[in-house]
Amino acid sequence: MKVLKEWFVQAPWGKIALISWGNPEGKPILLVHGRRDSAATFIPLLELLPKHFYYVGIDLPGHGKSDPLPIGIAITRFILIIAIDMVVKDLGWNKFYYIGHSMGSELGLFYNAIHPKQITKHVLLDPTPALRRIVMLNFEQFYWYYDNYYSNYNKLNIDDRVYSKNRAIQAVMRARGMTEKHAEVILSRNLKKIGEDSYKLSWDKRTKNLVPTNLPPEYYFELFSTNSPPTLYIHANQSPNTKTKDIIDKMIEKFENEVPNFKVLKVDGTHDVHFINPKAFSDVLCAFLNNSDVISKL
Repeated sequence: MKVLKEWFVQAPWGKIALISWGNPEGKPILLVHGRRDSAATFIPLLELLPKHFYYVGIDLPGHGKSDPLPIGIAITRFILIIAIDMVVKDLGWNKFYYIGHSMGSELGLFYNAIHPKQITKHVLLDPTPALRRIVMLNFEQFYWYYDNYYSNYNKLNIDDRVYSKNRAIQAVMRARGMTEKHAEVILSRNLKKIGEDSYKLSWDKRTKNLVPTNLPPEYYFELFSTNSPPTLYIHANQSPNTKTKDIIDKMIEKFENEVPNFKVLKVDGTHDVHFINPKAFSDVLCAFLNNSDVISKL
């Protein structure tokens, strides 16, 4: 799908980068990527989606072409909702569809709780690993995020690493288990050229371990299920497991059984299935976006 334009929204700490595709007169859809990604990860999926919608992708602070948050206290995942709120207000959207991947899905669930009825359809692309992070089995696990940040304060707030383009591509391929082609797409919004074949990665090092919320699963269920819009939950069967897997799996099962218009679709693929193999679910997603009787027709 052809890019329409790229622009920035000014925030108190710097710029928030946006990019759009599709039809500006169509129903708006906000695309929110996961941790240490960018709006570029939606490009393969967009090739399979209806062109009559208006898609706007955001680079969250410290990702892609967006400026990082100010140096100081440890950054929480929840604070990133501020950027989404600023973008939605700048766009002037009162109602819109929301497609999020991983942490982007988590942020969408919180955003819907804060601004009920704005999101009229919700697509959650393998949010399970992100949701497993927001339930802690003990306080020491939660404490680690803060201790790790302040114990490595200078290291995490200073990044003087310089890469050749090839070295950057190889690093992404190694870290993410991706092909060279996929790595190039990932880096298309995450490389800053500083000289002849010299680049810096734009990811804020602090985003490696953003501090999650830490509340009981019963609270999350009540928060996320209240005013829940029609929702398509894509669950990749090769996603990484954590110690809280059973807790979150039970919560998602409860969502599907008790929340109206909430559909879980299990697909064969890794956590990045929306980027590596979007055909695994694109037909169902297109039907969900296009149909008013959204769940019964899936």
